[in-house]
Amino acid sequence: MKLWLRLSMRNVMRNGRRTALTAGTVLLATALLTVAISWIHGMFGGITRGYTAISGHIRVLDADYAAREELMPLHEAIMGADAMAKAIRGVKGVVDAQPRITTGVAITANDEIGEEFTMVVGATAQYYADHLQGPEHLVAGEWLSGATKEVVLGRKLAQRVEAAVGDEVLMLGQTQYGSMSPIAARVVGIVSSNAMVDRQAFLPLEEVRYLTDMPDGAVEILVYGASMDADDLNPLISTLAAHPALKGMQVRGWHQREPWASMSGVLTGVQIFIQGLIVFVAALAIFNTMTMSVMERSNEIGVMRAMGLTRLGALGLFVFEAMVIGLLGGIAGAGLGGLGGLYLELNGITLAEDVVDKIGTATPMESTIYGDVTTGIVLTGVMLGLVIAVVGAILPALRAASIQPVTAMRARR
Repeated sequence: MKLWLRLSMRNVMRNGRRTALTAGTVLLATALLTVAISWIHGMFGGITRGYTAISGHIRVLDADYAAREELMPLHEAIMGADAMAKAIRGVKGVVDAQPRITTGVAITANDEIGEEFTMVVGATAQYYADHLQGPEHLVAGEWLSGATKEVVLGRKLAQRVEAAVGDEVLMLGQTQYGSMSPIAARVVGIVSSNAMVDRQAFLPLEEVRYLTDMPDGAVEILVYGASMDADDLNPLISTLAAHPALKGMQVRGWHQREPWASMSGVLTGVQIFIQGLIVFVAALAIFNTMTMSVMERSNEIGVMRAMGLTRLGALGLFVFEAMVIGLLGGIAGAGLGGLGGLYLELNGITLAEDVVDKIGTATPMESTIYGDVTTGIVLTGVMLGLVIAVVGAILPALRAASIQPVTAMRARR
């Protein structure tokens, strides 16, 4: 090992230009990888934090409603939702539990029934303040005061129906029994937070209960724990599923619901693809420089082979040399990439408005996406720097190990 280290360091220092080129390739690739992973991690983390704040860490709803949720079968909603939410709040590990109703309505700011369809949210003032954080994202007017006949519109929805603060809007929905049910309300505020919030209307829970004819009901109960981490939530999910008050209910964590259950695999796949692509391209560049090094040192390798250096020793010499360069380039690249990721964490990248519009209401994506640099990401960058160097050097190292002493010295290179 000492011999490998001494010879490797000598070879690293002997040709400074080639070493700088190889280390620079590793540095650039590692920096790109670190920035890319930080941005993807930040984007996914921002979306999941936004979604869990809006839709709960854990969601409790009637099992029959869950089976046909796309049809919004309001007659299968939870009756006695306030008592159930109170029982859930008494479970150890539960920080909060809020009943919520979401239902579709046709909405217009004129006297005639419009063609705009949107989702109406009915929830408590505590939910709006603590979880949705609606008052903090107002762009006009004020939040719901608790009075009747008030509504807050998402910014995109207000633009579509051409409504402003002070206008009256008419919403036509249906009761749990399927009959038409209208409700008129005055727009008291416009809110803008993310793609989901910007396209919804927000009413007090009791107003939407009146609209749907569910005096003490709710479509779902949103449960919040101390952490949104899946490993922390799983024991709480099991406890709630076994609770006597939740018999006949479906209890699901955010990570168990679509599209999030699939998104985790997609995220991993995207990261692997990006890492593999950058590693492959960078390894090709290192392959070329290491191949030139082997060709220039064939005579030297032949002499060392004649003096007793084994094939494994020749292989280890070049791999060890690549690891030294990869470690140096990887540390520098991860540091540079970490600074780039930190910039994204502080400033983010703002997407064009039409890009966010195409996301739809299912994903609470914000227009500005921030990075998220962690120690694990930086260490991953360093390790990938080593991988890049070793992958690029392995074939030239195998070629060096196959050099025969007599052939190499006869070639005099």
